[in-house]
Amino acid sequence: MDLAFWILAGLFVPLFPLSWLFNRLVASLPAGTAQGLVVLVLPQVGIELLRLAPQGRLCPVGLRPWVMALATASALLYAVRALSARELGIWTRFVLCSGLATVWLAWAAGEPTPVLRLMALGWALPASVALYLTGVLVGRVGGAYMGLHGGLVAVMPRMTASLVFAVLALTVTPVFPAFFMLWRGLGSIPVAWIPFWLPLIFLWGWAAGRLFQDLLFGDYRGEPVADIGGMSVALIGFVFLASLVVSLVGGGASWH
Repeated sequence: MDLAFWILAGLFVPLFPLSWLFNRLVASLPAGTAQGLVVLVLPQVGIELLRLAPQGRLCPVGLRPWVMALATASALLYAVRALSARELGIWTRFVLCSGLATVWLAWAAGEPTPVLRLMALGWALPASVALYLTGVLVGRVGGAYMGLHGGLVAVMPRMTASLVFAVLALTVTPVFPAFFMLWRGLGSIPVAWIPFWLPLIFLWGWAAGRLFQDLLFGDYRGEPVADIGGMSVALIGFVFLASLVVSLVGGGASWH
């Protein structure tokens, strides 16, 4: 029975190889709001399954090294895959899968359920914004492929600013929740595992740089297009404000 709970949790809080099904599920939904809502909800469902497992909410001692090893491999795999992603939605899902592996790391280290929820939320909030903006791009310029049009900063400055904040929040930039969540996870594990996780910061930063270069900057090649409206900007601003609150709560807890 415990195994069934853990497998479902591995699907909803994506962990390789079940992360493949998570990506297929999200990709099967329409680009935009639907995908953004799903990546917010599913990780919380997965964490609830871990809490409700008959064995108890804690990872069994004998499984801890294996869970840490699988979480580390999953994080590195999806960080590398993000480097080769050429579409914003795929890029976002890969970085999200990489980041959510820290939830499993923290679970194996015995962190309480509220901390796991904050960690998942810290990754999922910016991912949901990026997926929403993917839908905007698909609807207005025909796709969210890197290098397809380029130069979006010149024609959609509000959308570009929102996307930059989402990407920075998703790639462990200090102040945003993912940064504190990563260090929370690293602070909970044996020191021997840390060298395997530090390259992730470089890989995520590299993936973000490639995204900015190919999608946002350069000369725009396409038809005139309308920027996102004030209501969308206000909603995205609210999401980032919520992210900062999560950052302060989760970051404060991470130093205890």
